Amino acid sequence: MIPCKTPPRHSGAGRNPADKFDNDLERAVFMVQYQSLRQRVLRLAGVLLIVGKHGLRGLLYVWPLTLLVFVDFPGLWDVIRLTLLVLATAGWSRFVYGSVRDDYRRFIGGRLLEPRSLRTVF
Repeated sequence: MIPCKTPPRHSGAGRNPADKFDNDLERAVFMVQYQSLRQRVLRLAGVLLIVGKHGLRGLLYVWPLTLLVFVDFPGLWDVIRLTLLVLATAGWSRFVYGSVRDDYRRFIGGRLLEPRSLRTVF
């Protein structure tokens, strides 16, 4: 009997992390571990660390726009203030979302975690 060669499976965004295994037993063991309560808690802790890290880093980029909100100028300043606040919030959320998504894929998604492996997030 000639074995059928299938192309290797790669885990990508939005795919099941167990798709990288060709053996059903390996896939089943991995999924039992991956879906365990401990792993879900470690993934949640990792996401919170990543969001905190990139949230604070994102504030460094938008703090000048945020400070302009508190400056008191006469006239149409209220419209400008609201516009700057919306721009600062949009810039911050876009920066944080992209960075969190990339770090999640790099450090957390599709792998079994240990508490000491969360240090690599920083």
